[in-house]
Amino acid sequence: MSWRRAALLLRGVAVAALALAVVVAAREIARNHRGWALDALGWAAVLMVLQVAVLAAGWRAIGRAHWPAGDRWLWLRSFANGWVARYVPGPPTGPAGKYLALRDAGMPTAAAAAMLWVDQVLSLAAGVVVPAVMVVPAFGADWMPAAAAGIAAAAGLAGAGARPGLVRRVSGRFSPRGAREGAAVPVPDLAAGFAALTVAAFAAGLAFHVVAVVVSPWPLSRWEEGVVVFSLASLAGYVTPFAPSGAGVRESLIVALMGTHLGAPTALTVAVVARATSVLVDAVVLGAAYGAGWLARGCSRRDSAATASNRRA
Repeated sequence: MSWRRAALLLRGVAVAALALAVVVAAREIARNHRGWALDALGWAAVLMVLQVAVLAAGWRAIGRAHWPAGDRWLWLRSFANGWVARYVPGPPTGPAGKYLALRDAGMPTAAAAAMLWVDQVLSLAAGVVVPAVMVVPAFGADWMPAAAAGIAAAAGLAGAGARPGLVRRVSGRFSPRGAREGAAVPVPDLAAGFAALTVAAFAAGLAFHVVAVVVSPWPLSRWEEGVVVFSLASLAGYVTPFAPSGAGVRESLIVALMGTHLGAPTALTVAVVARATSVLVDAVVLGAAYGAGWLARGCSRRDSAATASNRRA
């Protein structure tokens, strides 16, 4: 099977899974609606769109460092394929969606493997650093040792996991010529990618906080705690294999962390509505991304045809 066929097959299955998730999400929002302002979720949706946009920008920054020949549509297409593939149950399908799109575009195996490795390492580090930074504002100075340990762990993970020598060795395993063709990322590009992933994780936490305020008695002033709760829950879902986009794991931890303040039923409502809102946002954003790519390819084909016609004339 060619790379293109494999990429199209995975994307087709993922889009079908997302469509099913959209139906379930709409039903859950309608079922859990209890007098709160539905339009107020729009503010959470804006933050979720910001999260996805910043993640895509970080992916592009990492990608350009690995393969300067790639254009912006390649980074958009590969990111969109990976983002929608998260809805397919099984092993890490998000990275698989990105990898297939990159290989279909002709990206060397070692460069694609290095890019995915760095993206996963930096994503994990960003998921650790956000709750570590926010835990002291949320819970007080007593949590300073935990914050320092978390920040040190994130820095060590990003620095050691994305170290050029390690990335070159890891990516070289996917190349016929071994480490001699392994790829690495310059430090400025690593820093840009890590910054984008950290901002995206923080925006996701703020979006969750907005949902909690809208659908429950959760106080607006406790935004630091809301960010910490979601960041920890999201991190737990991220590192759990075979859970599509952390489904179930994230919600369970949210209920455990917020249930003492809101009660388990209300905390579950917050978790479900937050998940449902993100699913609907994903559907809109991915539709826009695929639509933009389709229009860009159409314009490119028309330009190529016009150029060929002019040459013949």
